[in-house]
Amino acid sequence: MKWLLLSALFVPMLNSCSEDWDDHYENTHIVVNNPALKEVTVSSGEYLAENSDFSQMYEFLQKQEVFSKLDSKNLFHTMLVVKNESFTLDNVDTESEEELIKLANSHVSDIALPPSNLHDGDRVLMWHQKFVSVGIDSTKVSTDVSRITFGGNAVNEIIKTTNGYIYVIDNMIVTPKSLKDLIDGLGEEYSIFKNLVQASGGQEFDREHSKPIGVDATGNTIYDSVFIYTNEFFDAKNFDLSSESLTATALIFSDEVINKAMAEADVKLKAWNQDERDRDILRNWILEVAFYRQRYTPAELSAEAANHLTSIYDRQWRTEVQTVDIENAEEVSNGVVYYVKDFKIPHNVLMYRLKDFYYYHENCDDIQKAKYFVSTNLGEFSYDTKVPEWTPLEGVWPKVQNRVLICQYADPTLSNWALDFTLLKRTLNEDGAYEISPYLVPPGTYRLAMGFMQHLGLDLNISVLVNGNAIQAPATISVGSATTYHYDRGATLSDGYPEGYKEVMSTLTNSKKGNYNTDGGLVYEEITIPDVNGDGSATEVVLRIECNNLAGTKQATIHHWCLRPTENNY
Repeated sequence: MKWLLLSALFVPMLNSCSEDWDDHYENTHIVVNNPALKEVTVSSGEYLAENSDFSQMYEFLQKQEVFSKLDSKNLFHTMLVVKNESFTLDNVDTESEEELIKLANSHVSDIALPPSNLHDGDRVLMWHQKFVSVGIDSTKVSTDVSRITFGGNAVNEIIKTTNGYIYVIDNMIVTPKSLKDLIDGLGEEYSIFKNLVQASGGQEFDREHSKPIGVDATGNTIYDSVFIYTNEFFDAKNFDLSSESLTATALIFSDEVINKAMAEADVKLKAWNQDERDRDILRNWILEVAFYRQRYTPAELSAEAANHLTSIYDRQWRTEVQTVDIENAEEVSNGVVYYVKDFKIPHNVLMYRLKDFYYYHENCDDIQKAKYFVSTNLGEFSYDTKVPEWTPLEGVWPKVQNRVLICQYADPTLSNWALDFTLLKRTLNEDGAYEISPYLVPPGTYRLAMGFMQHLGLDLNISVLVNGNAIQAPATISVGSATTYHYDRGATLSDGYPEGYKEVMSTLTNSKKGNYNTDGGLVYEEITIPDVNGDGSATEVVLRIECNNLAGTKQATIHHWCLRPTENNY
């Protein structure tokens, strides 16, 4: 798609002398024998003033100082006008000087456009800094000027003046709202989404372009204020909602669909035996998933398309899961808007990661120990904290401790040992005691990482069991001198840290900052927890650790496990 802009490189070539004007138009190869194309020897302003058919349009443009601005610019131009019978101010707030100026400016461009230079799909930048689309109906004969449209309005005649082109169209230009205009104008039923967008940015007073209109009682100047729209959230992605150079798709969420999705998220988390997710995180996902750097058609957003779209913040929108109103897309000047009918917050947003520790054995009663720690050739269990609690930034990031579960072999002369461990969570009650309960893991794909203690000198087979059955072939890992599986210091994933930590890590000075509370060493890049009951419900998961060669050792030291939902866990 081509945008028609006035380049500063052309300015020296364009002046008011007749010779240059003729040279300029000689290069355009205009067919001047078209009866609908007139050439006159007066300026655009003079032509409109002399023709009573345009009296209302002329008066309106003159009041908005269009002709004086044209004189000061001393540039060729294109002007879109209507005759009196088509002139109307019904689509504008006549009490707003800003709106009247915007309407006038929507009919003038700083580039002279002969008909031969127009192509179907061109976008002409007008004075109000928005584009008007050009249409060319190729089925009509070339001498029929009505084959040309501006903003969908057919051209009735074309006048070449001494300083530009006038296109007489059948209706005044109604410029579509920009994406920012549409969002700012959303009603109360969209208040949550609207506030998310507006709260992520702000305004700066533009003194240079604000017009002084008086002085208040204290002597301060009162301005007809102009503000510059600023928004770090969008600026960081070079995505200006008001820019006419943008070609975007936006998803708009009503309060009703947001509240429904939030309520469904709460139900899921409760069923999974997990804590409520921070509301700000969930709302931020909505904001981050709502904007796209290209224009999508209704077909591309349909469920049947099964497209996985990626937003400007690399958030995924899966069309086979989420539902938008593809029948009522709304055009804006810099893109297209779809209203969301129903959506779910993905599992990989509801769960950042599931991570916990083997030493919770010490908080289990005897029944729980027997049920959740099923072992072969393991005797006494003990616990130790060899590294004191620490944090890379005191008072900001919570302290973590590297407390471990030590598993003594019952008979070191045997060649193997094994432990089936049910993933457990620990909750502190009001009385200061811990309550132990199994995680209920929803079906989907996860990355599995674990931590032990360095220098075990053991090769271990790790399996994931659901309902007593291994869901994948065992993974073999070696826990030796490398730090890959040492506590939770093996950052084997670039963002394998607590939520929000990766983004600030570069600002920290602690020499061990890269070791802080990581996922641990990789066991499975991706495993799939099955939908056991066929209804999407969560299930208990068991990790089986097996060793078939004790290598002269007498014990194993186990630290933690971590399941991180993958992008496909939607």
